[in-house]
Amino acid sequence: MDLVKKNKRGFTLVELLIAITLSIVIFIILLAAMRLGYKSQATGTERSEQAQKVRIICDRVAWLLRGTYPFYLNKIDQQKLFFEGKSDQAGFVTSSVDAYGLGPEDQGGLKWVSIFTDKDGLKIREKVYFLEDVFDDSGGKVYLLDPDVNKIAFEYFDIPEGETQGSWVTEWDPEDKETLPAAVKVQMTMERGGKKIELPELIVRITAQRKTEG
Repeated sequence: MDLVKKNKRGFTLVELLIAITLSIVIFIILLAAMRLGYKSQATGTERSEQAQKVRIICDRVAWLLRGTYPFYLNKIDQQKLFFEGKSDQAGFVTSSVDAYGLGPEDQGGLKWVSIFTDKDGLKIREKVYFLEDVFDDSGGKVYLLDPDVNKIAFEYFDIPEGETQGSWVTEWDPEDKETLPAAVKVQMTMERGGKKIELPELIVRITAQRKTEG
């Protein structure tokens, strides 16, 4: 009889507090697990977007360099190869043009391209190579390729005439050189979220070495 009465009394205050405490602990654990899962998903999405962005940048730069064309200006008082290589900037005539481009730079089949960085990010300057002073760092059309890339460095593989071995140099002076470099090395750095990210090193082989006089 006493046992029946005890069961009818229900939960005691202590038992109720224990049940509430356990419920709160379980809720906190579930909430933490949900937040961790959401954070992991957000991190994974960000990394995927960043990897895709890096791939697009590298593919674009490599595509332009692969089309490097040896246009050679030949005048009575001037002979100059249209390729200027600096440690932080490269300018060249390329056959890598936008097939759907409406501007004269693309419609000609060849265009002058200069790749560089400034305070706004990674930029590309395009000019009609036979109408403008391509070596002047002004004019033409300038495109912002990516605002996060704040540094770009170039090296040029030089194989002296008559030799089989070469070396990397940081300058390619059109006043002194009559041929294109055998390859171009590109290293880019981007800053995102306060973090510095080194992009994969690019080494692009330049296959066109024949001179074309203009």
